[in-house]
Amino acid sequence: MNLFLSFSFILLPQISGDDLRLFSAAKVFTATEEGVIDGGIVAVAEGKIVWVGKAVDSPYTSNHPVENLGNVWLVPGLHEPHCHVAGSLGDLNDNVGLTNPGLDAYSTLDPWNPLLRDAVAGGVTTALLIPGSGSNMGGFGSLVKTSAKTVAEMVVRDPGSLKVAQAGNPERWGYRVGRALMNWNTRRTLQLGLEHARAIKTEAVEADPRWRNFPGLESGEVPVSVHTQIYQVVLQTLTMLKRDLGLQAFVDHGTFDGYKTGFLAAELGVPVMNGPRQVWHDRSRNRIQGCAAGWAEAEGLLLGYNTDAPVIPQEELPFQAAMGVRYGAGNDVSALEGMTANAAQALLCEDISGSLRPGLDADLVAWTGSPVDPRSWVQKAWVRGELVYDAEKDGRRF
Repeated sequence: MNLFLSFSFILLPQISGDDLRLFSAAKVFTATEEGVIDGGIVAVAEGKIVWVGKAVDSPYTSNHPVENLGNVWLVPGLHEPHCHVAGSLGDLNDNVGLTNPGLDAYSTLDPWNPLLRDAVAGGVTTALLIPGSGSNMGGFGSLVKTSAKTVAEMVVRDPGSLKVAQAGNPERWGYRVGRALMNWNTRRTLQLGLEHARAIKTEAVEADPRWRNFPGLESGEVPVSVHTQIYQVVLQTLTMLKRDLGLQAFVDHGTFDGYKTGFLAAELGVPVMNGPRQVWHDRSRNRIQGCAAGWAEAEGLLLGYNTDAPVIPQEELPFQAAMGVRYGAGNDVSALEGMTANAAQALLCEDISGSLRPGLDADLVAWTGSPVDPRSWVQKAWVRGELVYDAEKDGRRF
């Protein structure tokens, strides 16, 4: 029996006709093993996906009207793993110390930020708002939907990640520190936080507000998003955060020659959300090297893309993926997986969004063609089953 069909028999008896909506499209990209379904249908009820499959296999009767979207690609909402525009303060840098584990970006969240309206028009429905990279540890970020009316409605998970910047910008902090001190201090801060998270389980210590968000890191439910690039710095990310401390870290940038650590990242299971730089002059190979293409050489590596918005506008996330393909990283399908299922896995929200399968949020985007083709654009977008953008009615924003 078809996997999706088996799900439908479980869920359908619980759905009233008024709650059920069916969307059909020429191509439905599922971001699952089903791949692209020609002539597909996605069934939605109460903000969740309840069935996905070919129209000819639909278990629904003719009594259920179908919204025919026409000759479009219906895909999962894209995921932006490096966002600075979902809050009210732009690039948030509160550099009290070289590491600031007690800070977070939650209080800056702003569902009415006009830049989020553009993100939705570019197909981005989920984003990770994180502090800036002025210090080695800027604090915790929030995983959010890009369309909501309130902060509570906006938040998918808080904390969404711990923001770590391995090197680069933090080297200008204070009296200008070097990498030896930065690495020692970052490791020590993380060790203290993780020790505290383990101790409060047994009530061996009184809860310390500095480490209030570390239980999620210790349990592996919250990832570490790491501003890291250049071979030596990415290597330190992989060895310190993943190998030594066992954190669910992912590389967030991975530009310049960071891709040379790809074999180790794949071995350790560390995802890479590459960008926004996509080209590097690799003198060791005597060629212009696509950064994503370099990472893609590592078999089994989970690869995706980011824009570091507003450095590159979030609505241009598909263009980052297109550049990755142009310079040798896979094809349209792998690039689209990088912005959906792969990114969701890196963000540890694959049980919430990132693909079209029963039980997940109904975050759907109708594109005029392949999202990786720069000529394509978004016609409609739904978040949790609610239509939040219609280019025909709202006007094209992007």
